[in-house]
Amino acid sequence: MSESERRACIISSPSKRCAKKILKKMEGKKFWWVYLGEDISKVVSIDEMMRGKGQRFEAAGLLQEAAKSLWQPYIDYIGGLDLEKNSLMWWAGRLSEKNPYVSKTFLHACYIKTCVDILRKNPDESFVFFVEKRAVRRAIFKNISSENLVRVESSGEPIRGALERLNEFILQKGRFLLTNIYRVLISKHAYRIQRRVKSREPLVLVHTWVDRHSFDGKGVYHERYFGGLSSYLKKNGEHVAIVPHILSVIPYRKTIDNIARSKNVFLVPHAFLSIRDILSVFFTTLINRPKKTVFARFGGMDISEVIHEDLKNDWIEGHMASDMLFYRFVKRMKEKGLAVDTAIYPYENHAWEKILCVAMREFYPSAYLIGYQHATVRMMQLNHFFSRHESGIVPLPDRIVTNGRYPKELFIRSGYPDEKVVRGGAIRYAYLLESKIEAKRRGGNPVVLVTPSIGTFGAELIWKIFEAFEHRGECKVLIKCHPDTPFQAISGYLDISFPEHFIISDRPVAELLKESDVLLYTDSTTCIEAIAAGVPAVHVESDFSIDIDPLDFDPKIRASARSPEEIVKCVEAAVSMSEEELSKKREVWGGVVRGLFGKVDDSVYRLFLE
Repeated sequence: MSESERRACIISSPSKRCAKKILKKMEGKKFWWVYLGEDISKVVSIDEMMRGKGQRFEAAGLLQEAAKSLWQPYIDYIGGLDLEKNSLMWWAGRLSEKNPYVSKTFLHACYIKTCVDILRKNPDESFVFFVEKRAVRRAIFKNISSENLVRVESSGEPIRGALERLNEFILQKGRFLLTNIYRVLISKHAYRIQRRVKSREPLVLVHTWVDRHSFDGKGVYHERYFGGLSSYLKKNGEHVAIVPHILSVIPYRKTIDNIARSKNVFLVPHAFLSIRDILSVFFTTLINRPKKTVFARFGGMDISEVIHEDLKNDWIEGHMASDMLFYRFVKRMKEKGLAVDTAIYPYENHAWEKILCVAMREFYPSAYLIGYQHATVRMMQLNHFFSRHESGIVPLPDRIVTNGRYPKELFIRSGYPDEKVVRGGAIRYAYLLESKIEAKRRGGNPVVLVTPSIGTFGAELIWKIFEAFEHRGECKVLIKCHPDTPFQAISGYLDISFPEHFIISDRPVAELLKESDVLLYTDSTTCIEAIAAGVPAVHVESDFSIDIDPLDFDPKIRASARSPEEIVKCVEAAVSMSEEELSKKREVWGGVVRGLFGKVDDSVYRLFLE
């Protein structure tokens, strides 16, 4: 029997029009369908249309297997590009950064491999692949050899897509210009912040994020990421200046007003920049439009289409230009005659950090750079890792102070130079070590706490939880969304009416854990809070994205589930644990937390002085 007689293989846009065409084409035939994308609203729509006509193929297992198998090869692949490109503009881009929340090349390469693996392992079945991104559809089409391969597109999609990208381009470029010019005018001309720095002594710069929690109602500054480090440095005779990275989610003018009235010394980057700097960076990135290039094959696959899409997104959006401003800031600071002895910043190996390192090496070659690994490190958060072949060119600080023992061991094991990484303490998460087991076994109806991820990724978790517990009124389901992504921002992706036993809560996670029997999460760090409080955590795997689990270094720490049925079983198992079994697990969890986060005392702060 020929291949054309055995099966059909369709690569389709996930539009309703395309789905209708496919249903008509496949009428009376048995077929499987797979969704490759991250828009849960489209998944739900396709699922409703396909019920009773085509069976959904659970591809999540293959997707996560692809991610694990391609992890090191991808890091080495990008390392090769880093060695080849190695320029300021390159380091400012998302491809070299490898941050999976921003760059989608790795995810899309995993989609391609998943598609190829499905067809290879199921040679006699017919498949329909609904693929969200047009570049990924083109890439899959290039990587599959089949006589019966069909590509289905909406007739107006190319034009509609081009118009949408043009609109996005105009909005993104306009936002960059207006936002940054406004910030220059406010900080430099309205408040004249840079003129308040009178010290000519060598400074210790502490670069930190400023968000809605940084200033209280009275305008008093509170450092969230470095705790008492600034006070310790000042007591030891250092001249400390805070370099605030003011997040866009808070009012800039009000924040500058608080900074102007603060007793702390602040060096606001935009106060050192000029409108000419903004325009120069704008046009430098504008003329850097990526050209279509044939890149080397990755894992036997042609991924040129998805790489080009990533580079094009960099060109359209404003992240690269914003990161390039750090170079201008350091240059202007040098021109103002400010001396810098040490620069300290939160380390995650992001693009802006690399630009900061490059600029400091050029304009302050004798300054000592210290990165503090303030957040959790997950294996699939690829930005933390680099190829051993490129270790000599990656812009890194002189020292990296970790949260604790586990992250130091992970960094060393993955290729960081031993002499760069030192074990520190959990300045940001010290409260997790201070807290004792507070959660109590309740008995009666179980309380399930759900903590969706920041951003729209949380929609998948809510969708699965709804499917699992919609008709289980004996369970109380508490949904606590991230403060920067309230439930209203996620609910638009789901057409769901919650039953009475589902409750949306704004209370702190620490409070909710005290009355919860189990926590369900995907990539939220609340899982660490949960085990610190003695509450079992269940990782809900993603069907559509790469799992970026804070506890992925030891899967035995938590249960793991993918389908609604598996979620229910894991919750039942957690609730039915005996006191003796729970007590033993809590001892293990306590050890994990202590491995992740070291205690904070003067010896930790001293690491930023030596």
